[in-house]
Amino acid sequence: MLEAFARRPEPGLRLTLVSPAPHSTYSGMVPGVIGGAYALRAAQIDVARLAARAGAAFVAGSVAALDVAAGSVLLADGARLAYDLASFDVGSRPRPLPATAGDAPLVALKPMDAAAAAIDAALAARPRARALVVGAGAAGAEIAFALAARGAAVTCCDHAAAPVGALGAATARRVARAFAAARIAWVGGAEVAAVARDGVQLADGRTLPAELVVNATGPGGPKLFAAAGLAVDGDGFLLVDDHLRAADRRELFAAGDCATLAAQPDAPRSGVQAVRQGPLLAANLRAALRGAATQPYRAQRRALALLNTADRRAILSYPPLAHHGRAAWWLKDAIDRRFVARFDA
Repeated sequence: MLEAFARRPEPGLRLTLVSPAPHSTYSGMVPGVIGGAYALRAAQIDVARLAARAGAAFVAGSVAALDVAAGSVLLADGARLAYDLASFDVGSRPRPLPATAGDAPLVALKPMDAAAAAIDAALAARPRARALVVGAGAAGAEIAFALAARGAAVTCCDHAAAPVGALGAATARRVARAFAAARIAWVGGAEVAAVARDGVQLADGRTLPAELVVNATGPGGPKLFAAAGLAVDGDGFLLVDDHLRAADRRELFAAGDCATLAAQPDAPRSGVQAVRQGPLLAANLRAALRGAATQPYRAQRRALALLNTADRRAILSYPPLAHHGRAAWWLKDAIDRRFVARFDA
């Protein structure tokens, strides 16, 4: 969206970007950062500079509350910003694990730059740590591979019988074989009952010992929207129409993981969808400012996924097809580097 406004400014628009830090970490490269393939800065976009290119003011901060009646947001530092239109792409938050002790060695996968730093510190203090990844979606699987590449003794568990089930049976089989090759223990059908200082207790009584537990259980909705009285789905994600407008507030827009398309609730949450929504979001913001008609977004039902196995190979998934090899890694590396470079110029 910022790129679109940088290419073609909108007359009469005063644009402000609120983001926690001047650099934003690209999620697709975080497993590579954790596994040692990339420096953190190589996986980051200078969003402050991108905002400047778009003629936007940059505010380093985070939104603590949204006051829809007043048309303003309250920042964590107490500052208040007024808006005529507001667009949110604040992502999701990790679903909390049950009964987590205060001294549990738990790292939530988001925010991702903080997670990468915490994992790096944990492995620096204990290089051969027993690491447990809870959640075996694409992100959880990639983190498990990255931890194994760093020398940790890794277990990955999930309530599902097989890893990365959403990517199809062929991809799940490839991931399971790659787990075995990397000596990553797989525990399926696992329901977490408690997280303690020395590991995780499962609902069936089994214990998975660990000095490092990574919560990769999947996205939960931000608390921001429900607290503001906006319409949300059962997981707290903001409900938006096909034009990316909030279901009950026409001046609010949202894209990416923080929103659910009310008419397309099964649309996958992925970086592919968020990136595809960006140009449409910019166009619809322009239309809203002008009082013109906005355009609908149609979710992509099937998309290419590339999973980094942290051995200079990757698993290419395009259900029902899957392939594991070096060519897939070269493709992923090229796509990821090009993506960051595109916005970090």
